[in-house]
Amino acid sequence: MPPREVTPPEAVAVEPGEPFKLPRETPRVGAREPEPTGTIVASSTELRIEAESTSNIARAARIHPRRVTEIVPGTDLRRDDEGRIRIKIVFYGPSLSGKTTALRWLFANVRSLGKGRIVEIGDELGRTTYFDFIPVSAGNRVVFDVFTVAGQRRHATQRINVLRGVDGLIFMADSAPEMMNENLASIQELRIALGTDRMATLPIVVALNKRDLPNAMPVDRMLQMLDLHGYPTFTTIATEGKNLLRMMQRMLRDAIVFKIGI
Repeated sequence: MPPREVTPPEAVAVEPGEPFKLPRETPRVGAREPEPTGTIVASSTELRIEAESTSNIARAARIHPRRVTEIVPGTDLRRDDEGRIRIKIVFYGPSLSGKTTALRWLFANVRSLGKGRIVEIGDELGRTTYFDFIPVSAGNRVVFDVFTVAGQRRHATQRINVLRGVDGLIFMADSAPEMMNENLASIQELRIALGTDRMATLPIVVALNKRDLPNAMPVDRMLQMLDLHGYPTFTTIATEGKNLLRMMQRMLRDAIVFKIGI
């Protein structure tokens, strides 16, 4: 299906009169939550992530071990024809975890950032089949190219190709207990595709989405199962925009520091 341009609803300020600001610290995840009702579907035999195949796709996508020039801020910058620095941000996670919903909400509601047009490639059910893309301008000097990827397992090649040249990553997990196996498969694929060095040095933010579900898994339990303790973590409800602005602010700040060093 060819790309289509989507006209967003009229933007409204998240906090009227307040400028776009970067947070000074990571928000806390919150207090311990009760165990949810429902079945946690998590079995290593059901992950079906082939390490060799995933590694081969990553090599074909030219995702290589990080070079020294990539580690030192300000030494490996991509610029466009206008001399602006381009920084690539990718939403990653399983199918229907809320990646595209989050991107659409940010596009429609954050008016303090200059935005281009959102481009979507989807199927007849509205699911992303390749990527969603939007350029976000933070002044005249920096442009963030923000992508979401297809979460369906059959799109592994397209998904991993979008990771090439990534400067910051938002991993969006689904809080439904029955989706834990898909969360595990997605984070396992990501770790294989990026490799140990990139996972250790790349700015990564974790979004635990769909916190409005009555049986949402406890935050600590999800982080433990996904082995994501230590990363900046936000509990989100993408359909309502809850914590999306704070999550994106943290991602953009970390990406700027990582890439430019300011």
